[in-house]
Amino acid sequence: MTRRLIVLFALLGFASAAQFSVPLRKSGSLRQKMIKEGRYSEYLLQRKTMQLSTGKQGLFDTMDEFYLAYIFLGTPDQPFRVSVDTASSVLWVLDVNCDSFNCNEPVQNVPLKDTYNSSASSTFKDSDKNFLFPYPYQGTTKVYGLLGKEKVSMARFTLTNQDFIRATVVPDFYTEQPVDGVFGLGWPDQQELKGVGTPMQTLLPQLDQPIFTIWMQRADNATKESSGSITYGGFDGEACDKNIQYLPLAQPGVWGFFVEGWSMGSFKGTQNETAISASSSGWTGVPTAAFSHILKATKAKFDWELNAYTVSCSTIERQPDLNLNIGGNIYTIKSLDYVLDLGLNNGQCALAFFSSAKMNADWILGESFIRGYCHVYDFGNSRVGLSKFVKRD
Repeated sequence: MTRRLIVLFALLGFASAAQFSVPLRKSGSLRQKMIKEGRYSEYLLQRKTMQLSTGKQGLFDTMDEFYLAYIFLGTPDQPFRVSVDTASSVLWVLDVNCDSFNCNEPVQNVPLKDTYNSSASSTFKDSDKNFLFPYPYQGTTKVYGLLGKEKVSMARFTLTNQDFIRATVVPDFYTEQPVDGVFGLGWPDQQELKGVGTPMQTLLPQLDQPIFTIWMQRADNATKESSGSITYGGFDGEACDKNIQYLPLAQPGVWGFFVEGWSMGSFKGTQNETAISASSSGWTGVPTAAFSHILKATKAKFDWELNAYTVSCSTIERQPDLNLNIGGNIYTIKSLDYVLDLGLNNGQCALAFFSSAKMNADWILGESFIRGYCHVYDFGNSRVGLSKFVKRD
């Protein structure tokens, strides 16, 4: 594993977190939003004329870092491997005319990208607009592209005339990973969207319930092809314990909640801090003070060649758990999930934490947290539910 790849892993965590810093409008429940915007009657009419349903979308794990799903755009279908992201709301895929480095060039150990070709689709509609999606804490890093409308197929659902971005400029950490785009699962009222329709906006009227459930597991625990799934429109009672703790959103229009304290070994924190649920982040963002204590508790050392904190792989099972007090209950991120064996030199493993300083949340809880607990994202009641993950086969 090269130093470059380690830096890219860390950058993806930072970039995913940076998306959260975009200002958000104050908002109540989804119903309140639609009533205020005059869309609630249309929503109810859509539900009456549709056959409401649930649908399941399989996820596959790549090195316990990226959980991807397949979606299909256009007529005929064009397939894409997308990162499913609860921290953003837009849909974008690489365009055939992408100008970014490595968009269309082979990268070692990374499959060739699938790029979208509008001229090959009979259902494409050009919106004749440009779209810029910045990552505020990555300098000039941005996703830039052209806005259009297209048919999107996923999890037994069809989204017609769905707004999407044909990305022509994207950060290198996307083009050098097995990711063809991002499918945003976030709220539709983020101000950076500027009137762009989101996938969940289109999907919600088709769902039996205005919710979706996510579970993930490590690839080495999965005996089947899928390492996780998203159930749209319902709760996944097969993979998840039915005892759900629901938590109100810590910030309006953002999938997240409060962390009321934490501990690791002899270190403890008692502050009331905000957390964001980030399904596309392989690493966990923590407050600066907590990050310092985690380094001490794990005895992690900074590797200047790899530009990452590492511990000996032989210590993985002996490293202390990170315990989070959420809603009065303790939730644990185990060492098997926060220490990643990425094939580094000299038997070293990466410590998958980063400091969340200067970001719009104290804790960025990504895949290492979701692997331990199913997440229920409830649009209708503006809340996130957590339950134990019970499916291990």
